[in-house]
Amino acid sequence: MYHRFEPEVAGGLGPGIDYDPRRGAEPLVGPLHYEFAGWLGDDIVTTSGYWIVTGRLADALRESPLTGYELGEVVVTTEEQFDMFYSHLGLPRDWERLIPTGTEEGGDDFVLETVVDLLVSDAALELLRRFHIDDADISPADEEPEVSEVMRKFLDLQRAKGEQ
Repeated sequence: MYHRFEPEVAGGLGPGIDYDPRRGAEPLVGPLHYEFAGWLGDDIVTTSGYWIVTGRLADALRESPLTGYELGEVVVTTEEQFDMFYSHLGLPRDWERLIPTGTEEGGDDFVLETVVDLLVSDAALELLRRFHIDDADISPADEEPEVSEVMRKFLDLQRAKGEQ
């Protein structure tokens, strides 16, 4: 069984990144630059369809039999407000990019459902639960994801624009 796994959004794409969504399937050229704006302490965080994990979680993934992912380089920085309000949390120095490469048909443990939706298997979720993921939203993948009222209005506006 797969679970939709939505980690904490602790920041966004950092300055100087070579990112252009018009490139289609590969909008990012070069390493991911993740800039923390805040952080609640989770070992996996996300932004814009990119995921990063702490070094200790990356090590556990490497030691596991889990499939459907690669680990890659990430440049991590913090915004000025992070340094003022969150520096006491002790942001880990080591982070790696988690790149989902699996397929449901292949029975992989990490699958990209849409550009921004990560699916994880029971085995992957079991491993993730050994780490701090308190701020992640987890739901069965066979259920429709919850859509906030704000997002629902946005999607309705986008549909209306497309019909014009």
